[in-house]
Amino acid sequence: MTPIAECKGISLCVDEAGYLSFTNSPYYAHRHLASVDLYPKRGSGEARSPVEGTVIEARKLKVMDDYFIAIEAGEYEACVKILHAKPIVNVGDHVRPGDLIGHLVWSPFYGFWTDPHMHVEVRPIHDRLRARGGYPLDPTPVMKRIRLEKQTPESLKVEQCSERYILLKPTIHSSSFATGLILSYHGTLLTLEGGLPHYGHGAFWSEFDNLSGPVLKHIKGSFQVDFVRDGYVHFTFPRSATVVRGYEYRGVGLFLDDPHLKLIPKRLGEGNLKVGDEIPLNDVLPFKNVLS
Repeated sequence: MTPIAECKGISLCVDEAGYLSFTNSPYYAHRHLASVDLYPKRGSGEARSPVEGTVIEARKLKVMDDYFIAIEAGEYEACVKILHAKPIVNVGDHVRPGDLIGHLVWSPFYGFWTDPHMHVEVRPIHDRLRARGGYPLDPTPVMKRIRLEKQTPESLKVEQCSERYILLKPTIHSSSFATGLILSYHGTLLTLEGGLPHYGHGAFWSEFDNLSGPVLKHIKGSFQVDFVRDGYVHFTFPRSATVVRGYEYRGVGLFLDDPHLKLIPKRLGEGNLKVGDEIPLNDVLPFKNVLS
């Protein structure tokens, strides 16, 4: 298990075979760096603990077909909230990072293109289920693992097609803990994360703790920046269609530590690409006119 965030003395980890996203979601906590979605290796349904602590709640939600696990950890009356995993643990169990705690379920929160994952927050122990009120996460651990190299040639190959989405992969990708989209702003490499443009927000990540003034000025001149936290820049932008080879798609999903770009159709089963097709990276960029 690899540490990817800290909060209230709690270290959150991800399975080394999996991938993650702080921003690729429409929900409130993901717009405020207060949650992270942890995905297992594609095809796996295992939910493994991201934290060490004691299970204080493990149950089905009353109002929808989903599940909730709470794990007490740290030293600040805080706990870790986990959604979308049917628990196999019981209250009082002590778990460590990597322990099997449940099996992922298909949640009513998902869009048809969403892969099963755990939604994870750090929250006050006496207010552990609400949609708002989670503590902001410190993503320094994952930022220290990001290593960016400009990928050339800038083209994508269709690796997998399903009725839910199409997986595209850069023909060359050697960066570490990056997404499949790496951009250059005034000579600084950034990786772009989020559901773009369908969720209306996203984030730039850098391998540097602090971005230079010219880079931030350029980004702020092109996007509606909400906040900057060291090498993390969160922004919003208008929703619009993504057009690939004359065909309209909903958008592109980008995840940390995953080289793929998930191309999402407007409706289930639609699309105009097949395995082996190769397309220019610029064809799927949601904002071509602001790159430098």
